[in-house]
Amino acid sequence: MHTANLTRFGPQTFVHGTPTDYSGTFRAMEGPAELLVTGKDITRAQIKVNGRSVAFPRNSDGDSEVVAALHLNKENTIDVGVAEQAEGALTVRVTQNARADVGILRQGYFGLNTSNMERQRAFYETLGFVGEIYPAGPETSTSFARSLGFEDNYLIHVSLHSLENPPVPPFVDTVQFRGDSYREEPPYANLNHIGMAYATYSTTDLDGAYSFLQSKAVEFVSQPATAPDGERFVFMKDQDGAYLKLIQTDAGEGSYSGANLVRLVNTNMNVSDLQRSREFYRLLGFTESKPAAQAGAGGFAAAHGFAGAIEFDGEDISLGAGTDGATLQLRQWKTPYDSAPPYPPPVNHLGIDRINFYVKDLSASISTMHELGFEQLGPIGGGPEIGIVFFFDPDGIKVQLAGPVTDAG
Repeated sequence: MHTANLTRFGPQTFVHGTPTDYSGTFRAMEGPAELLVTGKDITRAQIKVNGRSVAFPRNSDGDSEVVAALHLNKENTIDVGVAEQAEGALTVRVTQNARADVGILRQGYFGLNTSNMERQRAFYETLGFVGEIYPAGPETSTSFARSLGFEDNYLIHVSLHSLENPPVPPFVDTVQFRGDSYREEPPYANLNHIGMAYATYSTTDLDGAYSFLQSKAVEFVSQPATAPDGERFVFMKDQDGAYLKLIQTDAGEGSYSGANLVRLVNTNMNVSDLQRSREFYRLLGFTESKPAAQAGAGGFAAAHGFAGAIEFDGEDISLGAGTDGATLQLRQWKTPYDSAPPYPPPVNHLGIDRINFYVKDLSASISTMHELGFEQLGPIGGGPEIGIVFFFDPDGIKVQLAGPVTDAG
């Protein structure tokens, strides 16, 4: 079992100075929760949850935080009114403690969409992905299409790429949507866009990999750089413009040629609220973490594609004992900040779009997610041996669960 303090609404900031009337809805578990309001002159705000006014203590002169107890339903409403004469800003958040076991075993793959499958297969061969399953699924499937958010059928090519042969996860799940299924929207242009921006692989020789891949006409953001925490890294792009990151590892030092990739180190997720995302993934089983905030200018910023200084808060979170230790890299960018949300479904835009986790029992995992108040994107796709279903994380990043379907109903 894993415990977390889930954010059910917000954080939503309301600026004082002009009258504001806000109404919204949110999902939750039925049971106790808390409303947290921070800011100045909080008592001037009028907040209702499920039609009932929330009373605040009259002790909020200056900047403060107040907490009020709530009882939530599965479907909830919230109304916020902010007085014109008030000053500053109010931030409103509703949280709820949860305890569950979703049953995640390991990361299966991250999903990456391409405009040209043959060109992408050659790209991963250049990187040293020696294992491949191709074709890796039906080219057309109503079942899979519905689970991905398509109203109709789709037409695709699918290839799974692995650093080992025979192929083993974690894979790169490369998909080319074709015909009417294709959505001509590019990968996120910048590394600070909310959503999945890149994946990180380690290499035994970063400078050698950089030189080798340059000779193969691979595009890089900059030359290798050193981060404030001492990590040596470089960002490159595939032919569609999707980012991958390489970092130096000391494992297996010696004489090498080629890219010399060792393993998938982490999958990046840029988030709008680190606390909210950290608790969501904690509930999924990502119980291990280490802080990863950084700031810098010069070569560090240029290596991320920015001319000025950059700064982000972050945590690197991992699955606990009994799993493969898959790592997610959560980053909340502060400078520069891009508030644009991830692409909406279906999952057919170019670039990295989704992350997959294998679970012990997909039927049980779905039931647990529903009990926690999360709504799936579409019906179960695939078959009884391995089914797939999508949920959204707090920012709308698509999280795919895959595993045996044990409940025929």
